[in-house]
Amino acid sequence: MQVYQFKVALMHDKRIYRNIAIFGNQSLDDLHEAIFDAFDRYDPHLYSFFLTRKKMDNKRKIYHAPEYTPSMGMEDFEMLPAQEKYNAEKTTIEKLHLKEKETLYYLFDFGEEWWHELTLLSVQGGDTSEKYPKIVKKSGESPEQYPYYYEEM
Repeated sequence: MQVYQFKVALMHDKRIYRNIAIFGNQSLDDLHEAIFDAFDRYDPHLYSFFLTRKKMDNKRKIYHAPEYTPSMGMEDFEMLPAQEKYNAEKTTIEKLHLKEKETLYYLFDFGEEWWHELTLLSVQGGDTSEKYPKIVKKSGESPEQYPYYYEEM
């Protein structure tokens, strides 16, 4: 079984990141859950992945990449139009056909706009007796999920 290891960095501060390992046959929704846990989030929201394959700084360009979102987000919450829209719950990591160093972006909570840059670090054989996805490395403290709420209190 192939294990994909991603570096998941906050776009606004790339010193804060998590390395997450996941089996290729697991879904983008599984990866979302791992990111949610890795950054100590507690309040669920919609999310989308955008498959750009290369690093980008322009969010408008990111929005035009193929988008992977949960089935509820596909019908009820249209963001800016993407070139293509796919179901994150049915898309496995291996179906993305990513190569090492390629990039995709993850947007969590369309109101707060937590943007993350995911870079594929490696693809290697994995031990099926281990539980995946799992956090392999943490760098930096997780920011508060609602930073503005806490500043006003």
